[in-house]
Amino acid sequence: MAAYEFNKLKKKYRMFQQPIAVLRMADKDVGGKNGYPISDVEIDLTCGYEASVAGFSLYNVYNKQTDCFEVTDRLKKYIALGAKTEIALGYGSFAELLFVGVVTRVSYRYDADEIPCIRVSAMDVKGVMMAGSYARQLTAASYSEAVKEILKRSAYAAMLSNGMIRGIQVTDTPDQSVPVPAEGGTVTDRSVEMAAESDYEFVVRAARRYNYEFYTECGVVLFRKAKADKGIRMEISPESGLYHFDISYDVTGLVNKVTVRATDAGKAKVISSKAKNQASLPGKAKALLKGSEKVYIDASADSPEETGYRADALMENISYRYGSLECEVQGLPEYLPGYFVKVSGIGGNADNQFYITRAVHRLSKDGRYTVKLEGRACGENGGSADGII
Repeated sequence: MAAYEFNKLKKKYRMFQQPIAVLRMADKDVGGKNGYPISDVEIDLTCGYEASVAGFSLYNVYNKQTDCFEVTDRLKKYIALGAKTEIALGYGSFAELLFVGVVTRVSYRYDADEIPCIRVSAMDVKGVMMAGSYARQLTAASYSEAVKEILKRSAYAAMLSNGMIRGIQVTDTPDQSVPVPAEGGTVTDRSVEMAAESDYEFVVRAARRYNYEFYTECGVVLFRKAKADKGIRMEISPESGLYHFDISYDVTGLVNKVTVRATDAGKAKVISSKAKNQASLPGKAKALLKGSEKVYIDASADSPEETGYRADALMENISYRYGSLECEVQGLPEYLPGYFVKVSGIGGNADNQFYITRAVHRLSKDGRYTVKLEGRACGENGGSADGII
């Protein structure tokens, strides 16, 4: 059973009448009776390695008599670069938080045929993490501890205290269970190193190493195993707000087996691990892939366990290229990346379970609220939620 039911949400949001956007900037409400009309809201959420971003337009900011933008002291606080930004979407009196970040760009837009406005763009914490480049030895002996160490730095601690980050959840990586150095060893025998990279680049590298996800959900920073939540969040169909869709299956780039090779310098020997594709594919597709293999050389791996983790991660990523979903649905704040949805009522192999990797929430000028979803599946007819064995 899905975590959310369309008909119950329809009742909650009063039959989807009166779409609304609730905006808070620098901890102050923007809009309302004494505020600024807000329109063209777009919130691009992803569970991928890129940052989640948001944009919106502010109106009633241009004086036609003086032909100038009136940037008052009050408005300056709202559009200041680096200002905390929170956006919630919904209907009537019900709006759910979707985005927390900081202002990264302000554009003043004027067109003789359009209403002048100020366009504001914001980015989640990843935008801050992209700044700088460091080469340093961390004290952490595992990648998950290294991620925690980075996110404890003063810049992020300050963001956590003022609400720009609403929480941090870091799941242990497999190397967390590797024994610490024997007596007489030093922390550098196991500690993790940053090599001329930003905080963002390091955490992404750590996530790729173990097939982890690194993204924010409503302001909460997540570093976790990919597709960790196997439950179905929503079931969507033509009867439950599915406007249009493109569902496709493609065997291009799929393989039957992945092999990862590395070198154990201490023992002067080659080590390798294999992972087999066990996705739910039709018989002819399986036959087509028979005997196919991809071999990767990973210089950073130094044990059979490390090559095993890497092989499993690569195989899962390859398998989830098989099925793809692009669709537009009724606007609901409950549509978030990082969860499975079930597409039904279409027929054939189009009915399937897809892992949502991107959700773009749009509240247009005409007041229409829609969500564009992008997702992936590793098999047909429900194979995606079973994962890779």
